[in-house]
Amino acid sequence: MLTSKERVLRAINHQETDRVPLDLGGMACSLLDGVYINLKNHLGFVEDIAPFRQGSNSSYYDERILDYFDIDIRRIFVREKEGFPIYYPDGTFLNEWGILQRQGKFGVEFVKHPLENAEIEDLETYAWPRATDRIDLTGMKERAKRLHEENKYAVSFRAPMNGIFEIACWLRGMQNFMVDMLSDEEFAHALTDKLLEIQMDWYGYVLDEIGPYVDIVETGDDYGTQNSLMASPECLDEFILSKRKRLNAMIKAKAPQAKIFLHCCGSIKRIIPAIAASGVDILNPLQTTAADMDPFDLKEKYGNLICFHGGVDTQHALRGTVQDVEAEVKKMLDAMNHQGGYILSSCNHIQNDIPIENIIALFETAKAYSQK
Repeated sequence: MLTSKERVLRAINHQETDRVPLDLGGMACSLLDGVYINLKNHLGFVEDIAPFRQGSNSSYYDERILDYFDIDIRRIFVREKEGFPIYYPDGTFLNEWGILQRQGKFGVEFVKHPLENAEIEDLETYAWPRATDRIDLTGMKERAKRLHEENKYAVSFRAPMNGIFEIACWLRGMQNFMVDMLSDEEFAHALTDKLLEIQMDWYGYVLDEIGPYVDIVETGDDYGTQNSLMASPECLDEFILSKRKRLNAMIKAKAPQAKIFLHCCGSIKRIIPAIAASGVDILNPLQTTAADMDPFDLKEKYGNLICFHGGVDTQHALRGTVQDVEAEVKKMLDAMNHQGGYILSSCNHIQNDIPIENIIALFETAKAYSQK
């Protein structure tokens, strides 16, 4: 029987495993706070734990639950220093990027885009978040080294921030940034170059501490909608993926043994080869209900190019019956779980309206059906 670490690394390297590797608690495969509390109580875990971050609706990482479900990956999180978010009496809050937000029914909503009227010269004087000012490294190296030396689980460094495309849209406003890429290329490159600089600063600062001890480095950036890409492949390649390639090269230099994980939602089939060419080894969330994202087709076309992660539908199957969940898990395993190249999890965060019995069925079915 393989250890969890062996199981995950074999899958990433497209080798057969004794059962499918399982994940919970990473980018787009965590429990929202409400369902976490319900699941914790259902499983009889009485003692509360502190949230690992503020200003989010997915704030808890509870290894008691990971142990219960035999999850194969453990994570290293960045802890930010005090100062953000800044909360205001009207319920809005300001994050470290200067973006004003509020908590909506289905997640965090944006109230103001601070660079929506910016000129190119404003990018040099903006208050960009720097790693040394924002990141608290206390305990990170010790935890990473301990997990590495225990050699039981695959160790993943969870992304310290969102991706270049997402942050550009949040700072500028999505409509403005889309127009920038078409009509003001100089500004679009200046903004994305600045965001690449910040990404490299944050990832590099942490990987200088924990680089030798991690097996996976998580990154994220959403390029797809339910029906198509948000921008043309050409725009994404010029303004985003070319910069992601430079970020990935820096990550590999500081953690040569680590595999690079990208969370990217939606209908993104057309750019999977370009994503892989940028240095990505693991692609999440495998949103199979989006257009042109059939898992059998993706495995056939790109299964030797990239390791898929996620895939279990949260829009319909996980909101259905236990039988719906069992059928969905078996479908994903039939499609993906051969010759390695697959880590099973939900295809996005597990929402507060998903029944507890369906979460249990997700992992129990996966273990039983994939056992070899």
